[in-house]
Amino acid sequence: MRKGTKGNPVLFKLRKKFIALNMVCVMAVIAVSFTAICIFDWKQDVAEVQQAIANSLDNAIDQHERREMHNDRPPGHEFSGNWASTTDANEQNQNSESEPQSESDVGDGDDASSNDDAISHDEAQSGALAPKIGGGQGQTIPVAVYALNAEGSAMNASPAGTANINDEVLETALSRLTPAEDGTGSFSDLGLFFEKRTIGDTTYLAFADANSAAGWKSLALTLVGAAIAALAAFFVISLFFSRWALRPVEQTWRSQRQFIADASHELKTPLTVILADASIALEHPERTVESQRQWIEGIQIEGQRMQGLVEDMLALAKHDTAEVDAQATMGKQQEKLDLAGMAQRAVLQFEAVAFERGVEIDVAESSSAPVFIGGVRGDIERVLGILIDNACKYAEAYGRVVVSAKREGKHAVVQVTNTGTPIPASDLPHIFDRFWRADEARTSGAGGYGLGLSIARSIVEEHGGTLSAQSSAERGTTFTAKFPIKKD
Repeated sequence: MRKGTKGNPVLFKLRKKFIALNMVCVMAVIAVSFTAICIFDWKQDVAEVQQAIANSLDNAIDQHERREMHNDRPPGHEFSGNWASTTDANEQNQNSESEPQSESDVGDGDDASSNDDAISHDEAQSGALAPKIGGGQGQTIPVAVYALNAEGSAMNASPAGTANINDEVLETALSRLTPAEDGTGSFSDLGLFFEKRTIGDTTYLAFADANSAAGWKSLALTLVGAAIAALAAFFVISLFFSRWALRPVEQTWRSQRQFIADASHELKTPLTVILADASIALEHPERTVESQRQWIEGIQIEGQRMQGLVEDMLALAKHDTAEVDAQATMGKQQEKLDLAGMAQRAVLQFEAVAFERGVEIDVAESSSAPVFIGGVRGDIERVLGILIDNACKYAEAYGRVVVSAKREGKHAVVQVTNTGTPIPASDLPHIFDRFWRADEARTSGAGGYGLGLSIARSIVEEHGGTLSAQSSAERGTTFTAKFPIKKD
């Protein structure tokens, strides 16, 4: 297969196109699939970042409101300093404040308040509590939250230790968001995701790094590596698969080349004779037609041989075409034919031929009962003629040919048996090949082009049947054609 493909430029180009088409299709599928995966992963990351921003905003707003409720400062005070550092501390203070107090504690309210303020101040100075981890309570995406009062003063409202933004970047972001409406979005040039939310006179801004949603990049690199490995593996598979897929094409190509070569060989001989006879006749223009009769008859005979060969090749080409007159053939197949009767008439037609060749031809006694099939009358008659003529050729002198037609189950069976030299077992698989003839046949003067049996098989298969051959020295050579029984 490899040698034949490389030796044939057409098949080699076809194989390359086959592999290239497969690779392009696979690359397109991989590209679309992996792109969809990356987009889905990116959208998922963006959603997670936006959710983290929203959660951080909710926490910061909640802490701010509780701070305002529990702070000793009067409502509406100005923001001063970074109150985010005391977030966790205040939460602890709130927990302690929520516990029941004794009368003594209530009575010493001022001292308790002073102590709480002191504790809160100390925790703030120490950097407050670190973010909690474990149990699903930790913040995996750093978020920076800022609060703007009515005058536009900004203050970091992020929980301690989470995130902060460069002053220049923050200034640019604030200048863009201050006149904008509430909502979410991103600044690609600043590398930030944001959310703006206004509650009363206070505007809250939350920011997250754009790299928090860049996990798709590492996924894309992984997928690219997997794609390269998959394409390499598929290329190797395509090399072997292309050889298997193109095997029928190569076989058909070889058959066509062999057919053309054999047809050219068969046409060359009669053409040579015709040209020679015509040349001899033209060398003596003064002679009469009668005096050159033998040359003219030779031209006629060889012309008829060529005509028969051309007709046989056209018949094969017709039967090779799957779409040839399909509807017309199906319509003609509705004709009910008596296969046994057709076999008997075919034997009568070949009695003269058999007599000239010294061959005895007869119909089996079992062929008296009618056997009906559906098919094209002309085609069935041609099959019977080919099989009987072939049997008479190779029966040898004083041989015998027996034709039988009978019903076997759901099939009508025609058998043509002849005595004589059996077909070698090595030749049986080739007897239906085009232009194939045994060496003995070529040298014995039996004639023919080696197309008859191929035509017969094509016709039988076209009618839904089979044609086979068996040969042995004891039983002779038998060709068996099976056709489906015609249903009423």
